[in-house]
Order: sequence, then C-alpha cells, then structure tokens
Amino acid sequence: CVICMDAIIDVDIGTPCGHHYDKGCILDLFESATKDESLFPPRCCKRQIPLSSVQTHMSADLLQRFNDKSKEFSTLKRVYCANPVCSHFLGPQQDSTASWSFFSSVPTTKACPAAGCITTTCLRCKNKVTEPLHSCTENTQDSQVLNLGRAAGWARCPGCETMIELNHGCFHMTCRCRTEFCYVCKARWKTCRCPQWDE
Repeated sequence: CVICMDAIIDVDIGTPCGHHYDKGCILDLFESATKDESLFPPRCCKRQIPLSSVQTHMSADLLQRFNDKSKEFSTLKRVYCANPVCSHFLGPQQDSTASWSFFSSVPTTKACPAAGCITTTCLRCKNKVTEPLHSCTENTQDSQVLNLGRAAGWARCPGCETMIELNHGCFHMTCRCRTEFCYVCKARWKTCRCPQWDE
C-alpha cells in the first residue's frame, strides 16, 4: 500500500497510475477529501482516483457525503445558509442581474435542508429571507470582507471570486477552484509580465 507501506492482505485497490492501496487507507483518503477541498478529488500521481474503483467499499454515509462534496466543490460561486451557525451548502449563486418574474421556474430562494435549521436564503444576494416578497440588498458581511480585502491588498480569484491573501512567496496563485493567476495584476497565470516574486 502506497500510504502505509504494509503488504496488502485484504482488498487491493489499484489506481490509474499503477499504485495500489489497501481498503482502510483509500477510504481514509476519500474521507479526508470530504473535509479538505485541496485534497478533492482524491488523486495519486496527480491523476484522479475513480470513484467507481472505491465506492463498493464505501459506507452509504461516506458515499453520500462524498457525492455532496463533489457537487459543492465543483460549484464556483457558492451559496451557503445565511444562518452562520449552520452554513449548509445550498447550491450555486444566481446572477443578480438576471430578470425575475412570477412565472420563472428558477427559484430565487432556498429553505435550508439541514436538520433543525429553518433559515431561508436568497440565492442571489445570499442574505437571510425574512419576508414573503424578498428584495435583494447588499450582503453586509460580504461587503465588509471585500472592504477589508481592498484595504489589505488581497486579491480575488478571477475564476470564482474567492478572496485570497498572500503572506509570502511567489505571485503565482492557485485557488481552490484550480484557477491559476498572478497575485499582482489578477490576470490568468502566464498572461502577464509581472515579476514572479517580490525582491
């Protein structure tokens, strides 16, 4: 097994690169990927480990959490429950400039499906919905973070618009959404002439 280096006695799970894992280690790897987006999807030698080679060994709970995280992590502009105690993933943010009508089939709000949470969140402005006819307003928490980021000189990913802070190191950034960009000018990586690091 590539992780524990023990001989594989029970279940041998191979990967596209030719490495092998025992059941416990590969399940731990898939479990970790549900908790840390930088590990998702699980990879070996930079190649994705197919879910199909592991899912028969996964518990129903782990498989459900893995599939849920797959949807969440593949969504660039995410909306989470407006209740800060909950923060359950609700889906993609809707375009706030799109026109809306009573006849639209696309819902603009979503009730949180998490157990015990009764919060409804707007999928456009990300605010808590408290009235039947909701009007979008600027999300004060988002605007506070954006103002703090501007004052501190942080960058926003050109792919998913996540705020990123550079403490030290080179200006080549790789966001959680896998977008690579220049921290100085925010252009896609290798499309600018900025220095690679601060001298």
